[in-house]
Amino acid sequence: LATNIDVGLTASEVESLREKWGWNEIPTPTIPTYILFLRQFTGFLSIIIMIAAIVAIAVVDYPDFIVIVCMLIVNASLGFHEDYKCKKSLDELSASLESEIAIRREGKTEALPTKECLPGDIVLLVGGTILPADIKWVRGDKMSIDTAALTGEPIPRKYPGEHGDVMLSGCTVQSGECYGMVVNTGINTEIGQAQADVLADKSTNTISVFEYKILTIVKIFVAASLSLVLAVLLVKGSYLTKSVQNTILAALSILIASIPIALPLVLQVNLALGAAFLAKEHSAIVTSIPALQDIASMSMLCSDKTGTLTTAKMTVINDRCVPIGDFTSDDVIRYAMLCSNADKKDDPIDKAVLEAYSRSETSKSDGGYKQTEIIGFNPTVKRVVAFVDFKGKVITVAKGLPAKIIDTAAGSVDDHECQWKVVGADDPKFVEHITSEDFELSSAGYKTIAIAMCEGDGRKSDHGEWKFVGLMPMLDPPREDTPATIASLHHANISVKMITGDHVNVGKETCRLIGLGTDLHAGEEIRNAENPEARNEMIWAADGFGAVLPSDKREVVLTLRNVFGLVTGMTGDGVNDAPALSAAQVGIAVEGATDAARNAADLILTEPGLRPIYGAVLESRRIFARIKSYVVYRMAASAILVLVLSIICFAGQGCTVESILVIILALLNDISMLPVAYDNADATAKPQLPNTTKLILVSLYYGLIHSVLALIFLFLIGNSPTNNGLTSNVDFAACAEGDRKTSGFIWLHLVIVTELAIFSVRAPSFFFLSMPNLMLVVSVFATCIGASIYAVFGSGITGWAVLWIWVFNLVSFVVV
Repeated sequence: LATNIDVGLTASEVESLREKWGWNEIPTPTIPTYILFLRQFTGFLSIIIMIAAIVAIAVVDYPDFIVIVCMLIVNASLGFHEDYKCKKSLDELSASLESEIAIRREGKTEALPTKECLPGDIVLLVGGTILPADIKWVRGDKMSIDTAALTGEPIPRKYPGEHGDVMLSGCTVQSGECYGMVVNTGINTEIGQAQADVLADKSTNTISVFEYKILTIVKIFVAASLSLVLAVLLVKGSYLTKSVQNTILAALSILIASIPIALPLVLQVNLALGAAFLAKEHSAIVTSIPALQDIASMSMLCSDKTGTLTTAKMTVINDRCVPIGDFTSDDVIRYAMLCSNADKKDDPIDKAVLEAYSRSETSKSDGGYKQTEIIGFNPTVKRVVAFVDFKGKVITVAKGLPAKIIDTAAGSVDDHECQWKVVGADDPKFVEHITSEDFELSSAGYKTIAIAMCEGDGRKSDHGEWKFVGLMPMLDPPREDTPATIASLHHANISVKMITGDHVNVGKETCRLIGLGTDLHAGEEIRNAENPEARNEMIWAADGFGAVLPSDKREVVLTLRNVFGLVTGMTGDGVNDAPALSAAQVGIAVEGATDAARNAADLILTEPGLRPIYGAVLESRRIFARIKSYVVYRMAASAILVLVLSIICFAGQGCTVESILVIILALLNDISMLPVAYDNADATAKPQLPNTTKLILVSLYYGLIHSVLALIFLFLIGNSPTNNGLTSNVDFAACAEGDRKTSGFIWLHLVIVTELAIFSVRAPSFFFLSMPNLMLVVSVFATCIGASIYAVFGSGITGWAVLWIWVFNLVSFVVV
């Protein structure tokens, strides 16, 4: 790479380099739209429904086939709509953040999209520019580069300097102006290489822990139903009056009754409402639907520090200032301000000092101070000296490294025009006192600046004695809402671990300030652990980790997730967080995150602060409560339908309900329950992980009790010796020969018993203590009334029979 800095690349060089290196883009996983749609047909429930459709068409039952296919397409379309909406939101967000950079080509400099950059390009870097590639400094100012996105360090690095002359992609120019030459682009940059793990994670089709457990329950119920279906085939096959077609359809209808066809639909509607709520109320964009489900089960949250828990801006902690001798904390802040350059807005130290002074009480009463001259900081002398006029008198103020402020000859004599020793510099106790205070602050994670002053011009021989004013501690402070959010997450029984690239001591002090434990370990301990068991135990027990590499963050997340079985979340903003964000079940990119972090995340926050995370936890747990109610209800309803229809077939001389009525019944149960998505629900205090055994037992309780009551009711009427307005509606022998009245009576009873069951399931105690949503009440009773009207006019049962069914089911509901 030997590009002429004044000319840049030529058109022919651009063409050949483009062919070799391609665009300056980090690959992101892209899924074609048609694949997104076809994925909707690959789930367990979809496959079962497709098999049912094939069976229906095989026996030339077009009505059943049409209903089944319509259900399948509606489910797939809604699922596709939500997945596509998530994909589009992320694409739009990325497009809105696309930036430009000044590139010189063929002697002309113009702003071009950053994806145009090629190795060899000459680019102009100015304050605020986010480096789009790895760029080698060529000519211009010494650059101050914010590397927090890569290293987690809040203090900018200088380039060229001790870190070399290549500034890495993803970092931000704090101050300075220079020309640089692009040396690496796209996947060849440090960022690009870090994206390999992210690509591997994102290319797999994920399913949430929540959904996996729910589908396990469904599979168990469907498997149990299949055994009953086989029994029905055998029993029905023994009644020679029926055709093979009717036998298959009877078995098929029972199988369909056992499948919660609308489960994906209810899931999608609930999650769509949840995603819309988070976008509207918390300015959080959901880019992965499975993650929204997993937030309800999340019991561990790992978090980056710089820019996530903290502001990524150095701040003076006023009440931790250490005055020496007769000086006060206000004096420390005042003299530090007098030794700062008010015009250096991009200097993190001077900016922090000026802000600290503006917050202090002394700023309101001070007057008469005027800075007349300032000698800036350089790495050799390690101090700043300012000259101040105060009501006609000259004061000299210095700030810098404590050792150099005590005695400028410390380490070695330099060539600065102001040299001194403060009063007490030769007293070991005085020096030890300052050193111990400095060590204590440094051990607590603070970066310290020492302040000294003398009356008169420090460059002249007639100045007064130099006096040590005190120490000023600085720290990247927590965001305002961080302590409250951490407390809220702990209240929600979610543990939080800090994982930072910054020094361990800095991490410990930040943990103390925000209410986390302070047992932090260095990332090196993860890499150098004696064995995997010791490493895993340390990861489990530690409150967090400092001085970590991106691979360490990912290792912590994967260990908590895979070894300890915790549903794990991760928050971050930098390139160094991306591998861990993609490894977590719930990856959260905070406001201002880099492209790499956003592409790896499942939830993107678009406003400062972490409060939306707690909002997402509460909303996800409400969603969980609604879906759990629906799952228990639907499994109980399936148990009622399968048991009642099978036993009536066995004990009722082969009596079966028309297959199309059973399929419509299953569909009615699902459609009428869609308002569950809007139901009133409370967020639980603990993470919600579906307990398969418990959910099955609860479902079986409702299913078995209602089935027993229904069978007693039906067989008492069907076997009654008297013939009246009620008993004339049930004749099992006639039903076996195709009597629609008995079939309609059984069907209506099943409609009402399964519809009313939702009110028991959603609030297991007295249902009126937790009132259901009005939409749900209206939907259920509208379905029951509609089914009653059809039973009278479509199946010919009497109004007296309809009344008895309603009364019996209302009494049963109260009992259950």
